[in-house]
Amino acid sequence: MRNRRTAHKKTGASICLNKVEDILSMMDSEKPIERIRSLEQKISQLKEQYWSTKEVLTTAEVSEYLGLSESYIYKLTASRQIPHYKPNGKLVYFNKKELCKWAMRNHIITTGATPTENGTV
Repeated sequence: MRNRRTAHKKTGASICLNKVEDILSMMDSEKPIERIRSLEQKISQLKEQYWSTKEVLTTAEVSEYLGLSESYIYKLTASRQIPHYKPNGKLVYFNKKELCKWAMRNHIITTGATPTENGTV
């Protein structure tokens, strides 16, 4: 029985060692800068997918989405200046479409442009 356990440990250790050797050989064959760039691309693609599919946002997500501090978001909710929801009276949630409308509510026409260029009639 003792021999079986030591044989099992050796097999498990050799499997682990083989995996480490495979990873090291892969790292040697890849160029680190190219690997980093491909990972950065994948991360940016995941972020785009995340923002395009998510409809209900938390305060932290709204802060990142609008580029405002969380404390300012809380100030806006307390003064009821930004559309938000409190389903249980404590946690604050936001609808992404309503936030876009809120952020784009005060359109300023540029100087020297005709009304049709700005999308107004």
